[in-house]
Amino acid sequence: MYFAESLGLEFLAPQGAVGLLILVTGLIFSLMMFYVGYISIREMYSNESMNSKKIQILKDQKEKIARLYPQS
Repeated sequence: MYFAESLGLEFLAPQGAVGLLILVTGLIFSLMMFYVGYISIREMYSNESMNSKKIQILKDQKEKIARLYPQS
């Protein structure tokens, strides 16, 4: 800490003006990143997308079975 004081960098310390601004900015940025991650995970595993995928897969299976065994 004496080295920073000798260089006159006290304003970069966590209790300094710039240091506090850097901490607050980092906290806001981190919260935004967690929020974006939460939203992306929620959309990736949403029930609607899973249900629509399952419905589409079942529909494709029925079409393939219908082509294999055509009704006369």
